[in-house]
Amino acid sequence: MTSNANLDDGETTWVDAWVRWERNDDDDALNEDDHPLPPPSESYHFSYSAPNEGEDDIFIELKGFESESEQTWTSTGLTLWRSSQHLCDYLVDNAKHLQDKRILELGSGLGRSGILASKLLGDSSEGSSIYLTDGDSDTLSQLRANIELNGPLPIRCNQLLWGSETSKAFLERHASDKPFDIIFGSDLIYVEKVISPLFDTVQVLLNTGPNSRFVMAHCCRRQGNEVDLNMVLAAANKAGFEHTVAKEEDDIFVFVFQRRRDSIPC
Repeated sequence: MTSNANLDDGETTWVDAWVRWERNDDDDALNEDDHPLPPPSESYHFSYSAPNEGEDDIFIELKGFESESEQTWTSTGLTLWRSSQHLCDYLVDNAKHLQDKRILELGSGLGRSGILASKLLGDSSEGSSIYLTDGDSDTLSQLRANIELNGPLPIRCNQLLWGSETSKAFLERHASDKPFDIIFGSDLIYVEKVISPLFDTVQVLLNTGPNSRFVMAHCCRRQGNEVDLNMVLAAANKAGFEHTVAKEEDDIFVFVFQRRRDSIPC
């Protein structure tokens, strides 16, 4: 189910199911099924302690779909996956490092982590900017609805398809050619073909400062995952990133990637 109704100028119809099979012009059923999403079937509620004493606790409400639904099969970002909890825990623990930063989330899905980051900043968000992105058209529509549901929030929400050229165009069109201090995302990789475009995207969008970082929560045994962890780390290394493990629990890791000194342009 795809629709152009909620796309901004310059955005295109795209669903992440297309990375799971080969498309051709003669058999493009998803383009023919140009209908809006039905109303969300699921509501999710989360609460977090305020990062600073005297501030109100944080509450987030999200609308989405069951993990086994037809909508989620087509657009995996329309539900919540396990790694998002671990990324949120990392953001809460490191809330002070979000201050006065340019922040971007990749594969925002329903918006749990990005909305939390914005609320963690609270009244101190004036020196920061937060961008939530997704490539999938239907997910982007629900993401924007969830931002509005939890707003008003100083969040910019745009489509971003991964790759060097599309990321350069994103920087120019939406971010005044200014790269980001912090990039984060969860459950981003479950097919091998997206690994290189992901790190190509991070290479373009992450600034070259010594404290800039890409934080990724990754589930090794997510349903349908065909990616070995070594593939991810090898691709990161090839792209010029070193990593540390910030959190590890069973099959979920929170990695912090930073540019190696020998990969930073002079």
